[in-house]
Amino acid sequence: MDNLVADVKEEMTKDHNVIIVEGHVVLIFPPLIELFDATIFITLSREITYKRRLTRNYDPPDGPGYFENVVWPSFLLILEEVKANEKLATTFLDAADPDNCYQRVEEIVRKCLSQN
Repeated sequence: MDNLVADVKEEMTKDHNVIIVEGHVVLIFPPLIELFDATIFITLSREITYKRRLTRNYDPPDGPGYFENVVWPSFLLILEEVKANEKLATTFLDAADPDNCYQRVEEIVRKCLSQN
């Protein structure tokens, strides 16, 4: 994660209007959180998340029960930690409604751009 912090800081020195850092784990890493103007947590049902994971190739591949015993419980723990973090004004969006997700993300980005 320290490499990711360094990468984000490096990108911030360049002429970018927006930098997107993807992954729910980044929302529980304080050195990264300090760099964000906005945070968005996009959720999806367990069933759809599992189906999407099955379409991906991991190296090494997931072992039996890995999603049920590691991936999904970790996601739920991080979700609760982000919800409990009062210092982090996170917007929560449901990916089951992609049109709303796109609209809300665009609104958030526009607001950030107008403030900078």
